[in-house]
Amino acid sequence: MKKNLFKSVMLLLGAAFMTVAFTACEKDPVVPTPGPDKLHEDPVKVSIKLVECHLHNPWDKIDTEGGPHQNPETKAKYLKRIQTITYENKPGKGWGLADGSQSKFYVIGAYDYDNGKGPIPTPMYLMFIKYYNIKGELMNSQFILNNQDAIHQHFFTIENAKNLMTGQELADKATTSFIDYKYVDTTPWDTTYHSGLAKLTGRTNPLGFKGAITFLKDRTTMDMRIRLLHDNRGKKDPKANGFSPFYKPSASQVQVGSWDINITVPVVVLMNNNEYLEEFDTTMGVEGIEPYVKKTPENSLSAGSNSVLQAIMKAFNISWSEALTDYLTKYFTQGSSESGSIWL
Repeated sequence: MKKNLFKSVMLLLGAAFMTVAFTACEKDPVVPTPGPDKLHEDPVKVSIKLVECHLHNPWDKIDTEGGPHQNPETKAKYLKRIQTITYENKPGKGWGLADGSQSKFYVIGAYDYDNGKGPIPTPMYLMFIKYYNIKGELMNSQFILNNQDAIHQHFFTIENAKNLMTGQELADKATTSFIDYKYVDTTPWDTTYHSGLAKLTGRTNPLGFKGAITFLKDRTTMDMRIRLLHDNRGKKDPKANGFSPFYKPSASQVQVGSWDINITVPVVVLMNNNEYLEEFDTTMGVEGIEPYVKKTPENSLSAGSNSVLQAIMKAFNISWSEALTDYLTKYFTQGSSESGSIWL
């Protein structure tokens, strides 16, 4: 059994470091003069894309120096690393899941590694939000250009948190107990920071079309409410003269502003990244998965390994053999940790 090898692979996915240098100071966005009409269309479709990543910089530097890099996708059926949920505003029905869309995000809770340069939560996720008009055209630019960035900001709050295994409602209601989030928007908005052609401006102009998010409490189901504030006075909190945190629009913003979007996205946090199956031989390869599954009865592994597989079974309503097969398939088909094509 190769426990040390397995843990080293997980560390590589969480703590690959490189040097990235490019910080930017930005002036406050200019607030447009309020008018009777919005300067953008109303979206009729929104897609939210989650990409599981490792970091090439500590968490506290990614919104100024970048670093998130996609973990390569695998051939697993259930434990996907790239997931998209799409909602549509259907006539007479309002907002609901688009036909054929995934209905929930299934994620791994972050575990903090540290190489002496700062916490490296593993995994973290890039979250990309895209809006479309009635013609099917991407319309994110309408919320950003022509000074619209000064009056728009996404907020993210957690509701209805429950224990995955029991369904019991959790007493803790604080969003920050369940997620951490950073605005990692870029200027230009449609260019990656990794390309060297864009600046990271989320700290000085939080929008939330591009975000970095970690999930903090494993074995949890919850709804993540996503709201896009539209406030013609400007998105800075007039009392604090600063931007509201990602989880708490000010009372004034709630009272005076409006929401261009207000939806909830179900999220299931399966396990912590420091949990893993201890027993299997990491050298057996894909061809060894089926024989191993056949000779491994339900709950015959260690308590920790059984707990991981039971969480997967519960979340996807699948059998022990299906959960074990998917877990091993994810591990043995992931390829090089640096082969992912998606960067911030």
